[in-house]
Amino acid sequence: MQRQLELAALAVGLVGWMCSVLTRCLALWKVSGTVDNSTATLPAYWDGVWLEWDHWDLAQDGSLHCSFYQSLMSLSGSFRTWRALIMAAIGVGGFAAAIGGVGLIWFPKRGQVKVFSGSLFVVSGILLLVPTAWTCHHTSQPLEGAVLLRRDWGPALYLGWISFALMLAGGLIKQYLLKI
Repeated sequence: MQRQLELAALAVGLVGWMCSVLTRCLALWKVSGTVDNSTATLPAYWDGVWLEWDHWDLAQDGSLHCSFYQSLMSLSGSFRTWRALIMAAIGVGGFAAAIGGVGLIWFPKRGQVKVFSGSLFVVSGILLLVPTAWTCHHTSQPLEGAVLLRRDWGPALYLGWISFALMLAGGLIKQYLLKI
């Protein structure tokens, strides 16, 4: 029973890690547009940590333009911090999955491997939580300007929250196994 629970905890942590990779790859972190856009001529923007998407012509051809940020120096310091934290979360989560898999196969009786792998999953989840929560906070702040703009959470933020929950659950279950 304990081996199946350990395998399930590793699978939950691994799925959380894969979700964090998808969170990094998706460019849909913040969705901006106009409130009451009845003419469909004003642009909608989809911002991510790595790419920005411009959906300029909604009425005509529905073209979508995607581009990398032209200069990293023009991005705010918090933006660069988000990128670093996401990459750290992916790296730590991958290391946790590798340690958990190796420990499951070659060291099934060693509790230290379970604790180490579980701790790394928890750390990885927290590293991903910081930029996700930070972006959610900035997105919910009101925008000021002549045109009423709205900003919403993009799908990548929801995936980031799910990833955090899965890695946290997988890590805590692995640590709980030591007590059994």
